[in-house]
Amino acid sequence: MNKTKFIKTALRLVALFFGYFLIANGIVYTVRAGLGVSPWDVLHLGVSYLTGLSLGRVTQGVGLILVILSYTLKVRLYIGTLLNIIFIGLFVDLVANLGFVPVPGALWQRIALYLTGVAAAGFGIALYISTNLGAGPRDSLMLALVRVTSLRVGVIRTMMEVSVTIIGYILGGPLGIGTVLFALLVGWFMEAGFAVIRMIKKSAYYSRVWTGAQVNKA
Repeated sequence: MNKTKFIKTALRLVALFFGYFLIANGIVYTVRAGLGVSPWDVLHLGVSYLTGLSLGRVTQGVGLILVILSYTLKVRLYIGTLLNIIFIGLFVDLVANLGFVPVPGALWQRIALYLTGVAAAGFGIALYISTNLGAGPRDSLMLALVRVTSLRVGVIRTMMEVSVTIIGYILGGPLGIGTVLFALLVGWFMEAGFAVIRMIKKSAYYSRVWTGAQVNKA
């Protein structure tokens, strides 16, 4: 592997894992805020309460099931898909157990923590997608269902989100105003994340690093 290719691969992997880490922080922040979590986390927490498993392990288990379903529907899997299953759940438990995320008391603190969590998740999703190393398990299943049913992406995604929210709520997962807000806000934070990434990629320093060129010293 030549130097330029090595640098490109290293940058993509750093972006991928940092994206996963941001998503994990977003999950823990929204849980601690106590205002409601994302639709998928309603399901994850419901299963966690039922089984006694940690949120991270449940996230990994659900991801694995979704990948198996996607594979049976002939969706090609990439390295990023498999790494997604392992590391987001791993980072969720790591962040939760480190204890640096506070449990807020006042309502304004809960709102601030919640919005920080949604922002972290949105930027993390944008970052990992930008690496082009493979869709996550939930997106893989969405693509599989779109191909099988010929329905629009928006229809399939909405059906998935509503279904997992209902199932999670029945299992005891927390459903709140934050669940709705997450669906409304995360896309905007993703868009902001993509805009920041585009700005970084247009910078002269990034171009030199990406091509493997040496930075001129003063």
